[in-house]
Amino acid sequence: MSIDTAYMREAMARKLLRRGVSSGKISLPAVPGMLDEYVSLCDNTFSALGRKFSTEERDHLRALLAKELANAYSASNRSNIVISYEAPIGTVVNYFIQPEASTLEETYDNWVATRKPPLFGTMPDARVSALAAEADDPRTARVLDIGGGTGRNALALARRGHPVDVVELTPRFAEILRADAYKQLLDVRVIDRDVFESMEDLQHDYQLIVLSEVVSDFRSPEQLRAIFELAAQCLAPGGQLVFNTFTPRPGYLSHDAVNELAEAARELGQQMYTSIFTGDEINAAVAGLPFELVSNDSVYDYEQANLPAGVWPPTGWYADWVSGLDVFDVPREQSPIEMRWLVYQKTA
Repeated sequence: MSIDTAYMREAMARKLLRRGVSSGKISLPAVPGMLDEYVSLCDNTFSALGRKFSTEERDHLRALLAKELANAYSASNRSNIVISYEAPIGTVVNYFIQPEASTLEETYDNWVATRKPPLFGTMPDARVSALAAEADDPRTARVLDIGGGTGRNALALARRGHPVDVVELTPRFAEILRADAYKQLLDVRVIDRDVFESMEDLQHDYQLIVLSEVVSDFRSPEQLRAIFELAAQCLAPGGQLVFNTFTPRPGYLSHDAVNELAEAARELGQQMYTSIFTGDEINAAVAGLPFELVSNDSVYDYEQANLPAGVWPPTGWYADWVSGLDVFDVPREQSPIEMRWLVYQKTA
């Protein structure tokens, strides 16, 4: 009789794999809107080990993943889903799905412990510097830097003569900033806390409020609304609020065909320090408050054009990040989102 060698080899391979013993762990950011990708990854991994799932087993895996992805993502936008598996001799694979979550403070404390400084570059943002330069006398133009990090903007503004208050959530960032301000004899007051906890220790005569690379960590439009409300109370009349945020390019999020993609992109964006807000959401956040939008610029274009020669990009990751490429693995010109500088002036 004739022998189908390819068929027989596949049959032998199945027996070979069943005599194997395998174990492993898969850890990925928790993005509920990408459930299909997690199921496919597990299915392919287990199949490669000779443990192909039935439809019922795959449905069970999907239900477990959906539950734990939702739990992890709800707990924190710095959360992972961890899939541990063990395949003993035979056709069975045992797996365990567990969410892991870290707070924003823990995440950035880990940056300090594991990454080489400067974490965010050495130069202040060109957009922030330009706004500060509009002050006739820096000594009378008080600045509030929310989420000031290790002081890239705050220290530069204080060197210009501005009195600077910094609200910083991450304890290690606050320690570094306070120590550097002390060494340089600069007028910088560092407040260690979440900016949304209180306004009792803030002034009400700031000429400039800065949120640089901060809104990209927000989880909801309500947080953006809270910043506008804080600015309405703490800015002097004519003072300015500046922040950068990721927004969709024209056409993205504009029709039902991309709604599912857009929701998954929002969730992945929150895991990648790339929270996305639409123009409608930003307009709703500022509605009814005494602000006028005075400028809206591409962060990539503005900083590239206005930073001093030789310092673009500020870090190795900055240019791709502000272009949305931490969420979309595409050429920059194809990215459906980008980071924008928004400047609002208090009108009353």
